[in-house]
Parts: sequence; C-alpha cells; structure tokens
Amino acid sequence: ELCARFGKTIFSGAVATELESSVTIITSYVKTVFTSFEVDMTSFEQFKDIVHVSTDDDDYQQQIEDALANNKRVFVYLSLVQGGKRQERINYLFGLDTERFLIIDEADFGAHKSGQSEPLIDAIKDNDKVLIMTGTNADKAASTWKVDGMVSTTYFELLGHKSLAA
Repeated sequence: ELCARFGKTIFSGAVATELESSVTIITSYVKTVFTSFEVDMTSFEQFKDIVHVSTDDDDYQQQIEDALANNKRVFVYLSLVQGGKRQERINYLFGLDTERFLIIDEADFGAHKSGQSEPLIDAIKDNDKVLIMTGTNADKAASTWKVDGMVSTTYFELLGHKSLAA
C-alpha cells in the first residue's frame, strides 16, 4: 500500500530490474495503467532496453518471442477485464519457458475479485514473483492472494523522508 506520489510505477520497474525478470506481466482492471507504465518506463535511461508489448496487439506473441530471442526484457500488458481472449493470453504468458514477474496494479479496483484474480493465481508457477500494488485498500487488494510480505508508506511518511533528504 503505497500512497499517492510515491512513484509506484517506477518502483515496480525498479523491482523488475533488480529481479532481472525477462518477462514482466503488468495486469490491471484499469486499462489506463498501461499507458502510464509505458510513458514512465520509456522516460528513464535505466529502462531503455525494455520492449513493451500489449496483448491487445494481434501479433503480441511474435513481439514477445522476437524480444526474448534478442535477449531483451519484456513488459507485457494484460487486461483483467473478462473477454473471449483473456484466458488464451494468460495461458500463453504463463506457458512461456521463463520465470515471470507479475505486477497487479490498482489491485483494489476489480483485480481483487475472484473472476479476475483466480485465473492468474491458477496460472502462476512456483518460481514466479507477484507484486500486488495499490495506493488504497490493501486489505481488499490482497483478499484473494497468499501474501508473504507487505510494504506500506503513508503520505505523511513520504513527506518526512523528503524533508530528511533536503
């Protein structure tokens, strides 16, 4: 549970970098999240080697395979809105022969419901890592997940850290 202005998008990109994840799957019920991720990630030199792929693209599988064949890291954007292709996309992404880092952004908006979380929970492999990310309602966001740890920063704490850095 990371407050507004924390920098959740950049934080999660840094975690993906530290994990050296070749495939990072960003999921959300709120599709505007994907634009924020791509804009933020392409704004920083540290993330310049990441290939961004939307599963809405007809050739998303080929884009992912090409990027991995060229030793590029991939950020894949997967909507949790129920639709005819969602399960097929989940099956493909979790069928890739690699460890994955799964980021569930705005996890308290729809993504916490069993219809959105269960297909992901069922698909996750033992070595995959999951970050459930939200600015509010962490209890709701994590309600369907087995949680190993939690990081929480309030806006007041963020201001305190900022004053110490000055």
